[in-house]
Amino acid sequence: MINRRDSFVRLGAGLAITSVGLVGCNSLSGRLVKPKWEDFDSVVDGVSPDIGKWASVCLVEGSETKPSFKWFHYKDSAKAVNFWPASTIKVYTVVAALELLNEIEMPLNSIVIFERKHEGKWLLDTSRTMPEMVSEIFRRSSNEDYTLLLRMVGIDRINTRFLTESRGFPGSALMRGYVSNRPYLYIRTEPQRITVRTLAGQSKTIEHTWSGRSYSRERGATVLSETTGNCTSTRELAECLRRILFHEHLPEGDRYHLTGEQLAFLREGREGLTGLRNTKGFVAESAREIFPKARFYHKEGLISTYSLDLAYVDDSAQSGKRYLISIAANSGKDTTVKAMSRAIAAWVNGRNE
Repeated sequence: MINRRDSFVRLGAGLAITSVGLVGCNSLSGRLVKPKWEDFDSVVDGVSPDIGKWASVCLVEGSETKPSFKWFHYKDSAKAVNFWPASTIKVYTVVAALELLNEIEMPLNSIVIFERKHEGKWLLDTSRTMPEMVSEIFRRSSNEDYTLLLRMVGIDRINTRFLTESRGFPGSALMRGYVSNRPYLYIRTEPQRITVRTLAGQSKTIEHTWSGRSYSRERGATVLSETTGNCTSTRELAECLRRILFHEHLPEGDRYHLTGEQLAFLREGREGLTGLRNTKGFVAESAREIFPKARFYHKEGLISTYSLDLAYVDDSAQSGKRYLISIAANSGKDTTVKAMSRAIAAWVNGRNE
């Protein structure tokens, strides 16, 4: 006898039609069998088979207060860094710069002044407020502000203090900005002087010059430049987003050194400034077909040969599904990543375990 409240009718083909839908049935024993969902590799393989793809998904399970995480990676995406990360890695500079602010005990609403040494003299380039730089990263994917944040933190610091294996980044390296014009340009060999000033006039100054060490070569960069190219994996991008959004629920050792104010700003923005939460983006535009009432947090990237998106899809209010997704395609068109997102959303929605 089958202990199930739903009424059903046995069919000779080994299926049972129930009040909740079509489920598998063992025709010999009569036991209902839980459907076997398509494996993750097959889901991604079914999208644009001739285009190179990378994908990592982290299902968020459990309760709001005690979440648990289950990871899935397409083929070798957990470690692969053989793609150009484009603008997705800008979120790394945001977190690293906020951690630096906290280390020197300066507030989020600080002004950052950028100088460089040329022929023995310090030359003033520009100044920006910290909230402006962070907001512009997420509002319009500012190459200028990304480059300034990298200048602020410095190549050596970001690669030895933030992008480390113990902090979830075994294969990530940042060594180049994304602009070639003054006053934003970051020439690696130029000494940098960064002055952080509060609205009340308190200031602290940091000076740094790149050591010459090739973090890109050490961590396996292959695209654009083996010695100075930026690199990361889809797993590491998703892990960064996980640590931002689930900070309060993680072990102390896994948390970024961020304040509650900084985390709230990163996640939601404030007072007209933009954070990670956004209804736009490749994932949101496609996953909304499956999860129309979901909330989306994301950072995408697009250049002539690669399209990417890093996102968190929160449909807890409707279907109960929540997941982090990091996807990349070797195509300058967004059609492949959108199709990947749509297929993965349907796969997530269909999972019942």
